[in-house]
Amino acid sequence: MWAGRFEFGEGWAVYRGRTDANAPHRHAAIQIAAGRDAGIAMRSDRTVLEARAIVIPPMVRHEFLSARGEVTALYVEAELPLGRALRRRFGEAISPLPESLAASLSTADPENAIIELSAFLDIAAPEALDPRLTASLAFLRNEPGERGAIGAAAKAAGLSAQRLRELAQAELGVALSQSLLWQKLGRASRAIAAGATLAEAAASGGFSDQAHFSRTMRRMFGVTPGVAAGTLG
Repeated sequence: MWAGRFEFGEGWAVYRGRTDANAPHRHAAIQIAAGRDAGIAMRSDRTVLEARAIVIPPMVRHEFLSARGEVTALYVEAELPLGRALRRRFGEAISPLPESLAASLSTADPENAIIELSAFLDIAAPEALDPRLTASLAFLRNEPGERGAIGAAAKAAGLSAQRLRELAQAELGVALSQSLLWQKLGRASRAIAAGATLAEAAASGGFSDQAHFSRTMRRMFGVTPGVAAGTLG
């Protein structure tokens, strides 16, 4: 049984609690999962990995196999300096996080854990994103559910929609459409946390209907909105 709580910040989300059955899934954020008192096991298409803490790159298909006790799962958006640094350091396959960071990740305040991870990766002067991509991502963050949002964001940045998609893939390692779905899930999840019904949350996130919301949640988190709602309310 899933028993825990989500917390949201600027560009990140964290889940702390127990995990249960989940379908293989993949999402646009980089995930770091850590066991509080013991190791965890994670399966991807390539391998099964057991470690105290594991880094899962964006859009890598994976599932929890086992976790004894509570787990912390930190989700970092690919556009953040930390997200880009994690991709550079750990590549495109699930990897163990150094043991020295595992304990602090599972016990520290999320923002302090992000500071420790940033220090470990030596993010002093992060490489800036293309300013046109930065502007487009800000546009999409405000209007993730609008029809034709990618085209409108590209036009506002002086790009074609195709060029914007290419730029996002090159600099973030994630298709812009997947990043947009992640933003929509974030809005819907925040709505549930604020007391919205699943139907209301779907509309708040910009999904066409509750079924679309449910399919996206299952594909990106491996659970249904009904299960997730228990950790968001």
